[in-house]
Amino acid sequence: MLVSRARTGIFAGGIAVLMVGLLILHLPADVATSFLSLFPQEISTPFEMESLITVAREDATALSPQAYDESSWRPLVIRVVSMALIGLPIWYFLQRREREEELQRLDEGWAARLHARSEELLAVNNALVSEVSKRIDTEQSLEANRRDLRLLASQLLRLQEEERRRISRDLHDDINQRLALLSIDIEMLEQQLSDAPIRTVRTVHTIHNRIAELSDNVRRLAYQFHPSILDDLGISIALRRLVDDFQTRTGIGARFICKDIPTHVAQDVVTCLYRVAQEGLANISRHAKAKNILVELRRLRDGLQLTVSDDGVGFDVNKYDGRRGSLGLLSMRERVSLVAGTLEIRSTPGEGTRVWAWVPFKQERA
Repeated sequence: MLVSRARTGIFAGGIAVLMVGLLILHLPADVATSFLSLFPQEISTPFEMESLITVAREDATALSPQAYDESSWRPLVIRVVSMALIGLPIWYFLQRREREEELQRLDEGWAARLHARSEELLAVNNALVSEVSKRIDTEQSLEANRRDLRLLASQLLRLQEEERRRISRDLHDDINQRLALLSIDIEMLEQQLSDAPIRTVRTVHTIHNRIAELSDNVRRLAYQFHPSILDDLGISIALRRLVDDFQTRTGIGARFICKDIPTHVAQDVVTCLYRVAQEGLANISRHAKAKNILVELRRLRDGLQLTVSDDGVGFDVNKYDGRRGSLGLLSMRERVSLVAGTLEIRSTPGEGTRVWAWVPFKQERA
């Protein structure tokens, strides 16, 4: 930049010296003589200034317009105008050249900045691409983990149901049968002790009653693990039995409504709806403080919809559903999602609770 300005200055200085020289040569003799007299006579340069002044005086006298008897200033004005007409384009050219060089420098600066900015943007873009790739890989890994967890949950629920069915069968077919045989034996013993003391007879009778009560408890426990009626008679009768037992056990008024239920429904769908109803009734008995409940099962669109509602104290769904981790609610949601269904829970403190579970018929069997 400094070199360019120095070169331009030297060029402009040379033009200025040339124009001054031309001006001196075209001045009238007396004006040129007066102008040259301003230079000291003793100044010496690589060539003698005195000789230059002498030659210039002679040339000025020879070229002076006075030799032609003309006005001394008129030619001067004409020559000054002519020199201005020559000098202005030269000055414009110099200015334009300087501006072009400055624009070129600015373009080079902007190009360098643009290149640097492009490099930065390219680096940022590469970083973003790498980050997005990592995030995509992470999301794919998370999705794979979710699928694995769903598969694991499905297998666990299936194994749980199988284990419950096995325990229920063992309780009903083995332990309860043994209790029944033991009850018969004690009853026979009680008959044989008719002549025994009254105290002994009463003791045997008490044992017989306790065994009968234990047999009922075992039968009820087996039914809670897995009701055989669900496999034998279907979801409608099993739910009606569940509601009746709930009313008997808790004393809460309970109604069951059933509408347009197909004869054959897939076993996993039946089990899902029954477990949702069972968990809903268990939550009502533990927390709702309700006076009345309603359980409704009906055909809706291409599936079955189960509704469990109560008039109890209600709760804040946002507080308990998924945040504080109610295991029962999470279990219901997981069961419904595994059969491609939907679960909705609505509750307001003081206004009761309503649970909707809808399961499609795509798993319906013939």
